[in-house]
Amino acid sequence: MFSKLLFTFFTLLIIIIFIPNNSNANIYQLICKNNKNTTVWVYSFKRKAVILTKINQGKTKVNFTIERNTNTSFVSKGALSKLKTNVTYDQNSNQLSVLQTSLRGSNQFYQCSKPLLIKKE
Repeated sequence: MFSKLLFTFFTLLIIIIFIPNNSNANIYQLICKNNKNTTVWVYSFKRKAVILTKINQGKTKVNFTIERNTNTSFVSKGALSKLKTNVTYDQNSNQLSVLQTSLRGSNQFYQCSKPLLIKKE
């Protein structure tokens, strides 16, 4: 009897230990504007992903990988129009920068709204 109880206790303890506490990935949305465009971005720190979902009214899907992040900012890398692109966001200033490394590329700076929590997993 005692051995069954002890076995059950240790089994539950092992299961609880191996379930990560922070397995949930909150997904945030940014709506950013500059003089020419309005863009919508979705990001998740847990998934280390940033996705450009809209440019003006047209839907798109461009993926970026978060390289560095803090609670209020991130730096991500990817490709936009086949050009290497860095996307940087700072929540303190609510600015998003899209910087392309090629001479043919363009650098764009956006003013964003506060991040909106759209999905809590």
